[in-house]
Amino acid sequence: MVAAVLDALDEARSPAKVEARHLPVLRHLEAVELCGDAAVDAVMEEFLSLAPALPWIQTAGYRGVLSQDFHDNYGYVQLIGPTSIVEHRSVRVGIGVWGPNLHYPSHHHEAEELYHVLAGEPTFTSADGAPRTAQPGDAVHHAPWQPHQQDFGATPTVLLYCWTGEVVTDAALVDGGC
Repeated sequence: MVAAVLDALDEARSPAKVEARHLPVLRHLEAVELCGDAAVDAVMEEFLSLAPALPWIQTAGYRGVLSQDFHDNYGYVQLIGPTSIVEHRSVRVGIGVWGPNLHYPSHHHEAEELYHVLAGEPTFTSADGAPRTAQPGDAVHHAPWQPHQQDFGATPTVLLYCWTGEVVTDAALVDGGC
């Protein structure tokens, strides 16, 4: 999976122009704390400096299904992928932000997924029902179609995500996201 992501990054060209789109979740970036890991902090510092100029989005299929509170406290930037800053049809790479004390209901997608925690202490729960709390620097993997949900702690969470395989179709809630 990592090789496919690195190949996509090697092929990527800088876009001529990126139009900023802001979402309410951006207010949480002021409260993000660096973790002390030099590599993670380097990514976070670069991301925080660029975040206001990026095109923030949300999953279209969640509109009208998840609460306004959820939408006010979540968003992501798709850096590489279909209809993103750098176009690619089989790899998605982006960064997502979730506000404090938010529950991301069970969802799944055809793509294989790897999350890398940059900030916060999210708890991931997969189909086996065993919750796993992650720290900055940790990676969490989800196989294609593997249902999973997240719960976010008292501080904002920032996750780098990579999808490979069938990345055109967005995530969908499982059983209405309950």
